Amino acid sequence: MPTYLFYPHRADGVSLTFIAEAAKSDKEALILASEIAAAHDCSGVFIWEPATEQRYDRFVGEVRRQDDLAPHRTEQSGASLET
Repeated sequence: MPTYLFYPHRADGVSLTFIAEAAKSDKEALILASEIAAAHDCSGVFIWEPATEQRYDRFVGEVRRQDDLAPHRTEQSGASLET
């Protein structure tokens, strides 16, 4: 299973930590990110797949909490899931 990096972030987009977890797919990583967002009571979670020897880091997507009304939006492409 690939390892993903989850970055819980505040409403202003700042992330003070990250969590490394394995997931079977990008879809499962997005679901796990929503659980991390709830557990950390944060605005959302950015999800990255770390680089391997063959390629660079890959932005997988972002999960944002539905109750978060902050205007921050990421400029990178990727999947998004509202929780």
